[in-house]
Amino acid sequence: MNDDSDFGLRIISNQVRFGSGFRIFNGKKQYFAWHGYPDRNDDYFTTSEISEIEYERINEEYPEEICANREAADVFRQRYVDGHLTILEGWNRLPDKTKKENSVSGIRGLSCIFPVPDILKTAGYYVSKLGFSAVGYLDCDEPHVCLYRDNVEIILLKSDKEKVQPNRELYGYGYDAYLYTDDQEKLQNSFLSRGVKLVRPLNITDYQNREFVIEDIDGRWLAFGLKQSVKR
Repeated sequence: MNDDSDFGLRIISNQVRFGSGFRIFNGKKQYFAWHGYPDRNDDYFTTSEISEIEYERINEEYPEEICANREAADVFRQRYVDGHLTILEGWNRLPDKTKKENSVSGIRGLSCIFPVPDILKTAGYYVSKLGFSAVGYLDCDEPHVCLYRDNVEIILLKSDKEKVQPNRELYGYGYDAYLYTDDQEKLQNSFLSRGVKLVRPLNITDYQNREFVIEDIDGRWLAFGLKQSVKR
């Protein structure tokens, strides 16, 4: 891993997964440690901010990848993850309730794909502002982060563009994603309390959807609503 680059991630143990890394965040180098805690539904990953001294200490304590057991992983977590500022966390898969037993075609769902300039920055926004959980796959050939909330998944990809061009700029109109929800007013108020940018307040559209629209950290417009006649 080249410490002179803008981003680096190191796997210390892949059997019981934990490691460390760094990225450029708001013009400064930010160091982090991550740890996956197993559950019957798969791993729950937590990524926390650490100091440069702690980052260097990790490299000294773990100069090479190891085949760690759970006890060794817990030691790492207690030292470098617990008690630190959490910047990313969540399950690495959707819960089983997303499966539709009565699906004839076998299609189980749909994920939005959002290319973004800074994966972790955008993921942090969706976790802290919109209530998603997140799991990173940053060591893959195509780095990405999966965002989960209820039955929705959004996948963030690393873009080589510095700015996102939303649909309204590319094509003249159109949201970048439409998320269906029954209690629009409650959700809108929740977002407003967290400082989310509201671009279209809750209203009835000319196509008879009760919806509101927010703008995310990259300028994408996300609509939340439901057809008035639809009851779930």
